[in-house]
Amino acid sequence: MSLITVIGRGHSGTRAMSHTLSASGVDMGNPLNASGDLIPAGDMYEACRVFARYVDWKGDLNWDWQRAINGEIPEEFTRLLNSFLKTVLSSNAPLRGWKIPETTLCFPWISRLFPDAKFIFWIRNPRDCIIGSHVTDDMERFGIPYPTTLDERRRRAISWKYQYDLVKATPRPKNWIEVRLEDFVLKQDETLARLEQFLGFPMAKIPVKPEVIDRWLKDDEDTTTGPNYFSFFEPAMREYGYDVPTNPKSIVPPPFTFNYDESKVPPYSLPDILTASNGDSIADATQWPARRTEILNLFAEEMYGVMPGRPPRLHAELQEQGDSLDGKAIRQQVRLTFTDEPDKYFLDLLILRPTAATQPAPAFLGLNFHGNHTVLDDPAILLPQTPVRDQEKFGSKNGKPSAAGRGKAAETWSAEMLIENGFALVTAYYGDLDPDFHDCFRNGVHPLFTSPGYAYRAPNAWGAIGAWAWGLSRIMDYIETQNDSLDPKRVAVIGHSRLGKTALWASANDERFAMTIAAQSGCGGAALSKREFGENIASINSSFPHWFCSQFRKYNNAEQNLPFDQHMLIALLAPRPVFIASATEDLWADPKGEFLAARHAQPAYDLFNLAGLGQDEMPPPDTTIGETIAYHRRTGTHQVTAQDWKAFIDFARKHLG
Repeated sequence: MSLITVIGRGHSGTRAMSHTLSASGVDMGNPLNASGDLIPAGDMYEACRVFARYVDWKGDLNWDWQRAINGEIPEEFTRLLNSFLKTVLSSNAPLRGWKIPETTLCFPWISRLFPDAKFIFWIRNPRDCIIGSHVTDDMERFGIPYPTTLDERRRRAISWKYQYDLVKATPRPKNWIEVRLEDFVLKQDETLARLEQFLGFPMAKIPVKPEVIDRWLKDDEDTTTGPNYFSFFEPAMREYGYDVPTNPKSIVPPPFTFNYDESKVPPYSLPDILTASNGDSIADATQWPARRTEILNLFAEEMYGVMPGRPPRLHAELQEQGDSLDGKAIRQQVRLTFTDEPDKYFLDLLILRPTAATQPAPAFLGLNFHGNHTVLDDPAILLPQTPVRDQEKFGSKNGKPSAAGRGKAAETWSAEMLIENGFALVTAYYGDLDPDFHDCFRNGVHPLFTSPGYAYRAPNAWGAIGAWAWGLSRIMDYIETQNDSLDPKRVAVIGHSRLGKTALWASANDERFAMTIAAQSGCGGAALSKREFGENIASINSSFPHWFCSQFRKYNNAEQNLPFDQHMLIALLAPRPVFIASATEDLWADPKGEFLAARHAQPAYDLFNLAGLGQDEMPPPDTTIGETIAYHRRTGTHQVTAQDWKAFIDFARKHLG
C-alpha cells in the first residue's frame, strides 16, 4: 500500500493537493477540515513540540537540527504521531495519505519513520504565503525559539524561513517531488502528469482559482499592510524561479520611541484598588482578602503568568559551612533540590548570618545576577554550576564563572553592613531557576512543571519572573522548615531591576515575606505603565519575551487598555511594609512612576490604618520618606549602593526589629 504525505508551510496552498489526492481515491484519514487537513491535530502539535526539544537555536535566523536529524527518535514522538495518524495507518485502502502543514515542523523524523512514503514538497511564492495568518506563525506555540518581533508579517516570514531551511537541511527521501502552487494552478494538466508519473496512478482534476496566484501584487497596493518581501526570501525565490523584487514595498514599523518628557505623559486613569470586579466598594480590612485575590489573579492571568505550587519534593543539603568576614559571620552553602535528580533541578544558597546572634536572625533574601561568589570576596564561596552571563567585570566567559568574579558585586549586597547590623543575608544565583534568555522555557525549573511532550504553553503560562519568584518562595520554605538559625517571621525579600519586579511578584503571591524592597524595578515592577514614560510594555516584551506570560503582549502599545496598573501590585503587599527605591539618573525605570505607584497603593494600607508616604509630591533626592510604604530616590544610576542599603536597613529595623 502506498503512503503519501504533503510537506509545505501553512498558506502554501497545500489544500489543493489534499483535495486532489482525495478526489483521486486516496484515503486521507478522517475527519478532515475544509483545508483537507487531518484533524484533530492535538497529537501532531504535541509531536512537533517533542521535536522542538532537539532544535538548537543559534541566535538570529540560525537553527541547528543536527541533534534531531542524527539522534534517536524518542518513543514519545512515535506514540503521538501514530495516535494522530491512526485513521490513516489503520486503513485498508490501497492508497493512503495525509496532509497537515505542521508535518513540516518535524519533517526529519517523518521521513525516517516512513522511508518508503512518497513526499510531495509543496511550494508557493513566500510573498503570498505570509499575507494570511497561520497557526505556525508563532513558532513558540510549538516550542521553537526565534527572534522576537512585534511585526506580524516578519513573524510569518521567519516561520516560513525556518521551515524552508529545515526541509533543506533534511536528507532527501528516496521518493520526493517538488511542486509549485503556481504551476499547479496555471499549468494544471502538465503538473498533474508529473504527479501521475511520480505517484503511479491517475490524478483527478479539481477546479482551481487563478486569483490565488500573486496576491502580493494587490497587497502592495494596500498602504495599510506591512511588507510581503524580506531579504532572506531571496535564495529560495531564486531557487524556485520567483522574481526577486528590485524595489520591494517597504513599510517598516517605526522603531521604539521612548518618552522622557513629563509634558508628553498621556492623560490616564488608574483602576480603583477598592472597587471590586462586581462594582462593590471595599470599606474595611475584612473585605480586603477577597479583593486582594481578584487583583492577584488579574496580574497572574494578564501579566506574570500563573505560578505552580510547591515541587514534588524539597530537599536541603548542607554543602559547606565556615566562618566569613573575619569571624563576624557564619557562612552556610546549601543546595535545594526539587526532585530525586539532585543535579537537574537545584538552587544553591549562600547564607551569611551574624556570629554574634543569640536568637534566630532576621534576614534579607534576594537573588543575584552573576553568582554567589560575586557577593563577597571569600574564596570558600562555591562557583555556580549553571551557566552565567558573559561579563568581563565578573570574569565570566563562554557561560563559565571564574574566581576573578569574587566580590565584584560586594557593594551591591553590602553583606558586611548587614551582618554588623544584626541581619543575615540569603542569596542564590537567579540562573539556577531560569537562565534569562528566550529558549521557549526548556531550561531552568519550567520543565519540572511541563507535561510530557513539551505541551503547548497557555497564554497565561508563567515566565521567567514567575520562575524567579517561585524560587524565592522555595527558599522561604527552607527557612521556615529546615533552618532554625533564621527567623521565618522576619524575612525581607529584596531585588533590583528585573529582580525587583521579581521581589514584588514573589511577595504578592507569598504573604510569608514580612517586608519587600524593590530597587529601580521600573516597567513591569513598581512603575506605572499607563504613564508611558521610559521603558514601555512593547519594548520590554520585545527585548525580554520570556519574562512575562504571552497574554501580556496584547498591551503592547496599548497601556491605556490595562485593567490594572502597578499601584495595584504594591497594594497586594498590604499590610506588610514595602520600600520602593529609585535613582535620579535612571529615567528608564521612571522614578516618578515608581513614586506615584507607591502613592496610589495607599488605599489598601488605609484599610489597616497604616500610614504610607505621607505626601503627594516626590521628595528631594537622597531623602527617604514614608512609614509602612517608604520611598527614596538616590542620586546616581541604575544600581544598588551602600547608601541604598543604609536606608533599607533603617527601614527593616523599624519594622522587623
